[in-house]
Amino acid sequence: MQSFYRRFTFGLSLLLAASAYAQTSLPSRPAGIDDTLWKRLIEANNLTAQVADLTADFQQQKVTAMLRKPLISSGKIFLRGPVMLWNTIKPEPTVLRIDPREVRLYYPREKTVEVYAITDKLGALAASPIPRLDVLVKYFNFENLDVTVFGESDSRKYLALKLTPIAGGDLDKYIKEVRVLIDTTNGQLARMEMTDIDGDRTIVSFSNVRINSGLTEKDVALEIPADVKIVHPLAGLEPSEPRQ
Repeated sequence: MQSFYRRFTFGLSLLLAASAYAQTSLPSRPAGIDDTLWKRLIEANNLTAQVADLTADFQQQKVTAMLRKPLISSGKIFLRGPVMLWNTIKPEPTVLRIDPREVRLYYPREKTVEVYAITDKLGALAASPIPRLDVLVKYFNFENLDVTVFGESDSRKYLALKLTPIAGGDLDKYIKEVRVLIDTTNGQLARMEMTDIDGDRTIVSFSNVRINSGLTEKDVALEIPADVKIVHPLAGLEPSEPRQ
């Protein structure tokens, strides 16, 4: 169960790191997106660009053939500048920290931190943890969805999309498709449903969203005790390192 939890959490972190980008200019409208949809995406993107920090409650559900029932976890997410911190409270405490260089996954009960490097290409994009339009059009094809697929009825407040990774990119190795529900009043994700290449689904919903509340660097820091072991699971023969 533990290795399974690590797998879907890391897959989610890859998606978020890849969808983060410091906007410098608006992209050109890709083929296949009509003027109305593109205008709504630009409006949501402009709202996102005004967010310096964000706090929200989250709930994740993992649906897989391996389990009879969904694996449900919940906690809080903190975003500040180029850093995001997922503080999972249930079913077991874990802390996931993502910055432009790496992902760190802390298991307090095991006294272990797993470190995963983000590739140079994705790291260069991770200047903000909030999805930006510039990078999304580079990595995904867009398809408009009816908001009723998420159980919503207000198509003026919400925008629903299906994002399919562009073939040959970095994300199609991990992700089959992503369905997102965007709250157009603040430009933020209200819900995300990610299907990986094995057919497993990760569903994340956000609530109690607070924007620009003045989070500090300490609020997104990963604080670990001195006796915690740091390991690099994907680094081949790289040995464990002592905590710095």
